[in-house]
Amino acid sequence: MLFKKILFYLLAAFTLLIPAFYNGYPLVYSDTGSYVASGMDLVIPEHRTIMYGLFIRFFSFNFSIWLVVFVQSLIVSYVLWHITRVINKTISKRLFLIGLSLLSWFTGLGWYTSQIMPDIFTVTAIGTLLLLALKKDYKIYQKVIFSLLLVFSINAHFSNYLISILTVLGLFVITRTKFIPNAKKELSFLLPTIIVTLSILTGSLINYAVGSTFKINQGSHVFLMGKMLDSGVLKSFLVDECKNDNYVLCNCKDSLPVTSRELLWNTNSPLYQNGGWTGSEKPFNDILFDIFTSPKHLALFTYNAILSSVSQLFQNDVGSGLVSNWYKDPTSPPYAQIAKHFPFELNQYKQTRQNGNLWDQGLDFTFINYINNMFLVISLGLLFYIFTSKTKRKSIDIHAQLIIVTFLLGIAVNAIVVGSLANVYDRLQSRISWMLIFCMLLLLLSKKEFLKKKTASFLSKQKSY
Repeated sequence: MLFKKILFYLLAAFTLLIPAFYNGYPLVYSDTGSYVASGMDLVIPEHRTIMYGLFIRFFSFNFSIWLVVFVQSLIVSYVLWHITRVINKTISKRLFLIGLSLLSWFTGLGWYTSQIMPDIFTVTAIGTLLLLALKKDYKIYQKVIFSLLLVFSINAHFSNYLISILTVLGLFVITRTKFIPNAKKELSFLLPTIIVTLSILTGSLINYAVGSTFKINQGSHVFLMGKMLDSGVLKSFLVDECKNDNYVLCNCKDSLPVTSRELLWNTNSPLYQNGGWTGSEKPFNDILFDIFTSPKHLALFTYNAILSSVSQLFQNDVGSGLVSNWYKDPTSPPYAQIAKHFPFELNQYKQTRQNGNLWDQGLDFTFINYINNMFLVISLGLLFYIFTSKTKRKSIDIHAQLIIVTFLLGIAVNAIVVGSLANVYDRLQSRISWMLIFCMLLLLLSKKEFLKKKTASFLSKQKSY
């Protein structure tokens, strides 16, 4: 029995690595290099959390990047399996693996689990939050596993702190309404709240242990300033206020970078001329504080945040940032860090589809995105049709309703957080939007289970006659 369980989880993990096997090596992104460097060199990045870097350090065993994506695939499949079993405890493992393989290839699921990036852990954060909140008879060791996964998932990416908190708050509010009758009895928010709090404390303690600072985010002021630049709020504020105050950016208000990417990464930008990521903290925070206390500019920021959040919901293309000739350049951070820390895998890295391989084959997401977007629309339509009808909604198991509502809430919260505070970008939404399709599959599974129970009940009554 134990052997079969282990074999199942291994198969599930390998199923989520289909894109990595197709590529010939785990996929990399422009930020991959800094994550690898932070963990392997034990340096807290100015603009990233170190937790995922430590994950790379620990699970690579200083041997192979393949082990990192395998472990994260194992984690994701473990969480998805337990979520599925909340709806149907008798679901066939074979059916689950088939569904997982289709999602792995045609949605963002496999393409994110196959990346050396922490983006996939936004889903595991929301999933483990829900599993801990459900009043199910989980064994102690399972609750411990869910808790540890939640602590790690929240700390894997800065956005997950706020996404997790807002998801818990949103779910708490929804379950206090009549939208899902009796939902209040099915959930307990005590344990998730405790674990989320411990997650924040854990992030601070790890930063102190590695870099002697309790501060979780070293660069929040820079990212937020970048958002102010992209939205036009910064320009408006400087034009209005530089005649009254001599802010650090007043001398370049007429020559600001065009985009936040230029502000953050161009070494000639005002950021690096004013102390860089650490030295700019106080002067940038002075500007940000005055923006948020100015009614006019707060209104402008809020207006832009709403528009950006809605726009973010429509950014769902798989493969954003994965197709680039830059990755095969020895000066690129992913190439440089793999060459430094995993040198025996460098030839394998250079011969991936992502880098054009020996036959000049690349990655093409055209067909994958066609399928992905088509099923996103179908899934959204089906869920809208069911959940806007009180009668139809009642035919769905309450646990299925809670799971679907939680993930729909998570998708919306993700769009709000990254749309308001970061860039409007496909990568940051497609990391979680595939859950819409997963929810549709859970809905169909729930309806099947509901019909099965009704049929069994009807046959039982017939026999009693």
